[in-house]
Amino acid sequence: MIQLLKSSSYQRMPWKNGLGVTDQIDLAASEIKSSQPYAWRLSSALVAASNPFSIFEGYNRLLSVVEGDGLILNQNPLLPLQVCEFSGDDHTDCQLIGSPVRDLGLIFNPKTHRARMQFHTLPNVSESVFSLREEIQFFYVVQGKMRMAGQTAEAQDCFKLTQETQVKIQNTGSETLGYYQISLSHI
Repeated sequence: MIQLLKSSSYQRMPWKNGLGVTDQIDLAASEIKSSQPYAWRLSSALVAASNPFSIFEGYNRLLSVVEGDGLILNQNPLLPLQVCEFSGDDHTDCQLIGSPVRDLGLIFNPKTHRARMQFHTLPNVSESVFSLREEIQFFYVVQGKMRMAGQTAEAQDCFKLTQETQVKIQNTGSETLGYYQISLSHI
């Protein structure tokens, strides 16, 4: 199944630490009895000031900067379009490199899921076919317009694919398409 998730429909949620908000793109309820409210959550947040990250015990995090100059996480730079993984148990200090940034983050339970996040580009007026192995795939658009299954996503929109084995994406715009592919599978 292929779903188009429009940025205008994302649910705005306060950060656990109360220092900002995140736009929740999608999540899956926890499959095990625990204090963890979900198995995974994909979201995007505007980081307007330096601050500590919320603690998410028992989770791993994948994070990337999609707009802005970048972040410094515990004295390690995270530049635009790079992806880093770290434990949600860690106390993570976040400093802005320059202006505010928009990030893309996946929080997931490493006991139940494997995950990866990669940034890709596709030249204007071209297409690409993907063979998919993971159960759940997201294609989050950073720049340009992506067409898939007769629907078009623009910047900050996202396609969610569930149990698809192959997909064709098209760049219908006049500029290079920039997007993240986020993959999740059960362990």
